[in-house]
Amino acid sequence: MSQFFLSESATLLLLFSLGLGTLMGLRRELDAQGKSEKERSFMGVRTAIVFTLLGTLSTLFPTLPSFPMIVFCGAILLIAVAYANGAFMKKRAGLTSELSALAMVFVGILVGYQQFVPAIFLTIILMMLKEFRFELHKFIAKLSIPETRGALQLLIFSGAVLPFLPTEPIDPWGIVVPFNIWLLVIFISGINFVGYFLIKVIGEKTGTFLTAIMGALVSSTAVTISMAEQSLNKKISQDLLAAGIMVAIAVMNLRVLLEILVAGTAETKTLFLFVPIAMAVVGFAFAFFSLKSAQKESVSQAEFEVESPFELWPSIKFGMVFVIVLAAIALGKHFFGNSGVFVVAGLSGLADVDAVVLSSMEAVRAGELSVATAQTAVFIGLLVNTMVKLLYVGLMGSRALLKKLVLGISLVSVVGALVWLVV
Repeated sequence: MSQFFLSESATLLLLFSLGLGTLMGLRRELDAQGKSEKERSFMGVRTAIVFTLLGTLSTLFPTLPSFPMIVFCGAILLIAVAYANGAFMKKRAGLTSELSALAMVFVGILVGYQQFVPAIFLTIILMMLKEFRFELHKFIAKLSIPETRGALQLLIFSGAVLPFLPTEPIDPWGIVVPFNIWLLVIFISGINFVGYFLIKVIGEKTGTFLTAIMGALVSSTAVTISMAEQSLNKKISQDLLAAGIMVAIAVMNLRVLLEILVAGTAETKTLFLFVPIAMAVVGFAFAFFSLKSAQKESVSQAEFEVESPFELWPSIKFGMVFVIVLAAIALGKHFFGNSGVFVVAGLSGLADVDAVVLSSMEAVRAGELSVATAQTAVFIGLLVNTMVKLLYVGLMGSRALLKKLVLGISLVSVVGALVWLVV
C-alpha cells in the first residue's frame, strides 16, 4: 500500500490535496461563522479546496512542465483582482486571506510533486497563523524598538557570520570549532525565545506555576532568585513560591534532556537520559503537592519578569562562557585527568548548566572526552546547579521558603544520583 501511495497515482495525489485543502478551509470557515458578508474573508472551505486541487492538477501533465508556473501566475492575477474588490468595494485592507489562498496553490503543487512533508508543514504554518493571530498581535504590541533592533542585530550577525566561521578546530586540543559553537548559541537563543514569547503572549501575571514553567525555559536560576526575593512578601504563599521554584528545576532538567538529544552524538543518547527525566518527574511531583497546599490559601500570585532574548550581547556572552568551559574541560583533562573535568563541571554548574552540557557533548564529538566522563560531568553540573538554588533562597529569601525547598531539592538530587548510579 505504501509503494502505491508513493507512486504517481493521480487519484491519491488529488485525495491528499483535498484533505489538506479541507483542513485549511474548515478552520477559516469556522472563524467566519456569525460574520457579515463584508467581514468574511476571501477564502473559505470551497476556495481552499479548489485552489489546492488546482495546484495539484497543474502537475499532472508531464508534457507541460511549465503548466504549474502558469497556474500559479494565474492564481496571483485572480487573487489580485479579489483583493482589489475587497479593498475598494468592501473597504477591507487585510491581505492575509489572499496570500493564504495563494500559498494553498503552492501546497497543491508540492503534493503533485510528492513533496508531502513540506506540503503538510506549510499547511500547519498557515493554520497556526490563523489560529494564533490575536496572540501574535499581542506579542508584537508588547515588543519595544530596542528589542526589534536587537533581534535584527542577532539575525544579521548569525546569518552573516555563521557561513564563514571555520568548520575545523582552531585550538591545539582540536575541540573549539567556531561554526559548531555559534550554532549551539543560536539553539540556546531559540529556547530562550520560546520562553520569552510564551510569557509575553500569555502574560507575566497569569499564575506563579505557569510563569515558572515559561521562565525556566529562559533561566531557572532567574526564576529562583525572583521568587526567593518575593518570599519576603507575607501576602504571597510560601507553598506557591516553592511550587514555582520546583517546577523551574523540573523544566531545567527537561531543557538539559533536549540539549543532549540535539547536541549529543548517538553514543551519548543512552540510559543516562533517564537521569534528567527522573529529576524532572520528582520536581513536578513535589511542585504539584506544594501547589495543592497553596490552593487552600487566599494569597497573591508571584510575578516574574524575564529579560529579552533579542539582544546580541547575551548571545555573545553565552558563546564566550561556552568556549571558556570547553577550554577548561580540555585543560582539566590534560593536566588532572577526569578529576579536572569534574571540578570544572561543578564550578561551571554554579552559574550555567547549559554550558556544561553543551561543552561536554562537544568534547565527546571532538574525541576529547569519553561518553562516560562526559555524562558524569553533565550529572555533576546538573546536581550542583540544582543544589545551589538552596543557597540563593537562603541568601535572598525567607526561612519558611528555604525549609520547604530543602526536602524537595534534596529529593530531586537523591533520585537523580540513584538513577545515575543504576544506569
